Amino acid sequence: MARRTYQKSDLAQIEKWLKLNDDSQSEIIVKELGDLLRQEFGGPHIMPLNSAMAALHLPLQIVGIGPGDEVIVDPIVTFAGMAVMYQNAVPVFADIEHDTFNISVASIKERITERTRAIICTHHFGSMCNMEEILLVAKEHGLIVIEDCSHALKSSRNGKYAGLFADFAAFSFNHRKQLSTGQGGFLIVNNETYIEKLKSRGFGRIPSALSWNYQMSGFIAALAISQWPYVDLYLREDMDYAKLYTKALEGSPIMLPQAIPEENISTYHIWAALFNGEEFGINYDQFMKQLKIFGGDYFLPAFIPTGTFGLPPSPVYKYPIFREPITYSHGCPVRCPLYKGKYDVSDGLCLTAEHVVPRLFNTVLSPIKPERMNQYVDALNRTIRYFS
Repeated sequence: MARRTYQKSDLAQIEKWLKLNDDSQSEIIVKELGDLLRQEFGGPHIMPLNSAMAALHLPLQIVGIGPGDEVIVDPIVTFAGMAVMYQNAVPVFADIEHDTFNISVASIKERITERTRAIICTHHFGSMCNMEEILLVAKEHGLIVIEDCSHALKSSRNGKYAGLFADFAAFSFNHRKQLSTGQGGFLIVNNETYIEKLKSRGFGRIPSALSWNYQMSGFIAALAISQWPYVDLYLREDMDYAKLYTKALEGSPIMLPQAIPEENISTYHIWAALFNGEEFGINYDQFMKQLKIFGGDYFLPAFIPTGTFGLPPSPVYKYPIFREPITYSHGCPVRCPLYKGKYDVSDGLCLTAEHVVPRLFNTVLSPIKPERMNQYVDALNRTIRYFS
């Protein structure tokens, strides 16, 4: 599995940054990372940034999305909706598919209004959304599309990398991602219309327009460069362990692993499954208790921990940040006089998500020692057999 590898080359790269930083030339090493990533992804415009959150927000700023606008997002993770709110725009939650856990194209179509400006689609856990259909819908309605690839470094669909489909794509180097520098990320820009606008939004003593300081530090870039040669190893080991988890469920209907469409290759930032034991009289809490007895103490019941804000695991629109979304204390975005829509976070808004999220069973694959990972695979196998 993706246990991190650090060698003298990592230190050498950091020493290079130190010398450049002393001469106020740290940006050279950030450019070096951008060049490396461009080569890997086949030449699109790439901006190394301080986080994937920055990479989600920046496109909305550049496109000019703001008060009164709507952006369609999914209801499993908070980040897309938060990025929209940074712009005082309104997140509109579309439902997910029951088996892939990714945003539903049919639900996207239902949510489009005359106020819709963009779609943000998250490739959950490493497996890609139906990008071909999403792009067709976006083209029909004149919408931009942003891929959240934070879970999907080098995942692919029909042989094409995640991040190369939409107008923009956000990637993460967060401490638990497939390649980790603690924090950091990058933005891919596939739409040439916006490349020059992005270049003009650099942060400095006197920027050309209001901008955020989302620049990546040279230290983070140095670490990313030194770690990049290992990325395929990290991904392959995570994918191999995901297969073992899936195999542990073989022949049992108690738990259904995330469906990976045949045209997708998932790099499995997270291995996830849907608990289906209720249909066979098996209580989720009982299952989790037995799993821990067998040594499986690293699995999460649902994606959002039980008890967060006093709630059971729920789609994110049930949590305070979206229940009454006030960005900068003046009632925006949903009580803004420019907003002519009706903000909806009512129960039943996303019926599939409301069924799936409380039953999501998942575990991060990186970076765990191999002996612990083998213990978890064995515990899952034994628990499935115990209840079968």
